[in-house]
Amino acid sequence: MSSTRDVLLRDASPEDAAAIAAIGMEAVPAQYAGLIDPAVIAAAVSQTYAPSAIADCIERCRVAEDASFLVAERSNHVVGFLHFDAFGPEPELHRLYLDHRHRGAGVGSMLMDGLHERVPADLAYMLLVVAGNDGAVRFYRRHGLRIERTVDGLEYYSERMGVVFPTDAPPVRLILMRRRVSG
Repeated sequence: MSSTRDVLLRDASPEDAAAIAAIGMEAVPAQYAGLIDPAVIAAAVSQTYAPSAIADCIERCRVAEDASFLVAERSNHVVGFLHFDAFGPEPELHRLYLDHRHRGAGVGSMLMDGLHERVPADLAYMLLVVAGNDGAVRFYRRHGLRIERTVDGLEYYSERMGVVFPTDAPPVRLILMRRRVSG
């Protein structure tokens, strides 16, 4: 698919949780295969992509002024999603994933454009990308984010999101990227 003409961008509703969870459960392991220990991936997916966890996150975002949980929909099917909020120490783009059949078709850019239409033009925010995920780094650079530094992924997700990882999990290096707006 090479066009987004028939893609609808809208705010997610709790009824979208199962479709979002299915995309996340498929996309996350595929995206990080060979970059992150499979046990770490399994722990993150099981704790953050349960439909009930997604529905709760969507609802928190729906009632907050400083959050957006967006879905891209084609033919009444969710084909991608984006989750952004300022619930933690700073605004953060937490996740953007697509159904694998819609990657490279402009849906991810459509979600980023939708986010940037919803947040203040001068809002700076952060995003974490797994080290080695060079395609994602290039994608986010095209959308105005810049590399700042690396962080310990297990520590970050444990502290900020409460994810529990296996005690013997190898470290996960994440690249902290930031949208900085001058002005």
